[in-house]
Amino acid sequence: MRRRFAILLVSLGLVAACGGSATPTPAPTGEPTPAPTDIFAASEEPSAAPEQSPAATPLAGKRYKVKKGDLMWSIAQKLGVSLAALKAANPKVDPARMRIGTILVIPAK
Repeated sequence: MRRRFAILLVSLGLVAACGGSATPTPAPTGEPTPAPTDIFAASEEPSAAPEQSPAATPLAGKRYKVKKGDLMWSIAQKLGVSLAALKAANPKVDPARMRIGTILVIPAK
């Protein structure tokens, strides 16, 4: 009996030390809260990019669509350009992660 009474007193002491009541729930607002992974949320309009000369645009050269089994090295060999030039013309394409259907810009020979 004394043990139960002691546990009760300790429990009440802890509740009193924590403020004695639960934290109130905030009132709901009129706007829905977007989920952190909401990929369909409206985004800002893209800013206007500075104009580039036609020679500097990536689509100025010939284009090649990557097929099954293609490697950047084999594409360079097939089209007669150096691998370094092909990589420089496609800076956003990772040769190790190139997918079927990727469009590559082929630089002039």
